[in-house]
Amino acid sequence: MRRKDREVKDFDEIISILDKCKVLHLAMISEGKPYSVPVNFGYIVREEDGTKKLSVYIHGAGEGKKVEALKKNPAVSFSCECGVEVDSLGDKADACKWTCYYESVIGFGKVRFLEKSPEKTEGLDSLMLHNGYKIPAGVKKIAYGMMELAKTMVACIDVDEITGKRHIKK
Repeated sequence: MRRKDREVKDFDEIISILDKCKVLHLAMISEGKPYSVPVNFGYIVREEDGTKKLSVYIHGAGEGKKVEALKKNPAVSFSCECGVEVDSLGDKADACKWTCYYESVIGFGKVRFLEKSPEKTEGLDSLMLHNGYKIPAGVKKIAYGMMELAKTMVACIDVDEITGKRHIKK
């Protein structure tokens, strides 16, 4: 990373940025060309052998350009950002004085499609909870119809590498 002063290295800080982001830009290769799509997402952090691991979940129709591209090549990268604000720093006439404040996350990993209901449910739950769904009082878990669950594509990005960056107002 060129701007080391803006780099976020701490895993928990990166996750706190990810938590504020609402749209993930998923990049893949389709028909030999770069292809990027904005998607809703959720995530789960697990601990494996003393190391925190991130799984990012996406969903959609079980067919289409995105699904076909991911089946052919599961390697992906993704990015998301929040707190974006462009500022003239008080001099709107001098284009070289303008700046952009933001927090962002970039990651790399491999996609796997989830087939079993418990895995799909866990992925969909992460999406719903990340996007503000509140489980009603007295309810133990989110319910999905069997038909809807069967036809919904749920994929997990097993994240191999993740970085964070921020430029915030002081």
